[in-house]
Amino acid sequence: MKNPERLTPSPRAGLLALVVGLALTAGTALAQDSYRLYVANEFSADITVIDTASGEVIDTLSVSGRPGEVRPRGMAVSPDGTIVYASVSDFNPVLETPEDKIIAIDVRTNQVVREFRAGGNPERVAVSPDGTQIWAALEAIAQGAGYDAVTGEQLASFRVGVEAEGVAVSPDGKWVYITAEATHTVTVVDREALKVVTHVLVGNRPRVVEFSNDGSRAYVTAEIGGTVSVIDTSTHKVIDTINLGLDSRPVEIAVDPTSSLIYVAGGGTSAVYVIDTVTNKVVNTIKENMGRRPWGIAITPDGKTVFTANGLSDSVSVIDTACGCVVKNIPAGRGAHSAEIGVIPGGL
Repeated sequence: MKNPERLTPSPRAGLLALVVGLALTAGTALAQDSYRLYVANEFSADITVIDTASGEVIDTLSVSGRPGEVRPRGMAVSPDGTIVYASVSDFNPVLETPEDKIIAIDVRTNQVVREFRAGGNPERVAVSPDGTQIWAALEAIAQGAGYDAVTGEQLASFRVGVEAEGVAVSPDGKWVYITAEATHTVTVVDREALKVVTHVLVGNRPRVVEFSNDGSRAYVTAEIGGTVSVIDTSTHKVIDTINLGLDSRPVEIAVDPTSSLIYVAGGGTSAVYVIDTVTNKVVNTIKENMGRRPWGIAITPDGKTVFTANGLSDSVSVIDTACGCVVKNIPAGRGAHSAEIGVIPGGL
């Protein structure tokens, strides 16, 4: 029979076990989300996937075998960050094809898990805050439409301005804003009542609309006007216009979830304009080492890094928000157009 004393852990062994246990628990509790950047390349008909921690391209997802005829363009992400949606259309908006659609990509596997028809040349997409609906701007038929995120069933469609382009859903889920380039307007849709409320005149050739974190303001870039219109969402009226210069050609906007800043991609000047939404003033212009024609822009959920999709240099510029400077450029596909951040919860 073994000595019973040898079966009793020593105080030192017990302390060691406790420390190891606490360390493992802390490690689990401190597990960080990891981020992947998705870049839609409209001329190579694919999507570049970049690990944001390493800055390395980890995958290229083919959208179509007909580059130059079919293109991925706008993207949006589910509320939990695990699904990235991309609009796909062809270069002939007069004729609807089966490749006029919206695809859903699982961030954890980089596989397309759903796709559904979105006739009318879907330009950009947005996701409702509860993740149940996808909204699209249908450029060829001057409409905005809502779809069930699971089945793809079209829930409603509305006439908007000519050349529908940008779309966003307010954080409270009440409003859908849809821009129209040729009529210089934003159409406001009541998402709950499913009806058009009003049309708002903004800058010349509006491209993208994004809401502030609290939903009280909407920001609309005007590519030809070189401005950002600020809309009060309680009245749906323009209350301010931020002038970036006629040569700026602003397109996508990244709203910092951690501060009052927004980042605007200026394709004409190959710059990113940093705007403080408290004062509606440009507080920094980032140009040094920037890729050519930044069109798309995205920011990580922690607010630490901004990425731009640069259409003329086929690259991604990486901006450290702490210094407000470009720290790296990463190759992407041909005609990098839009950018979106996907999330892997816990880094799994």
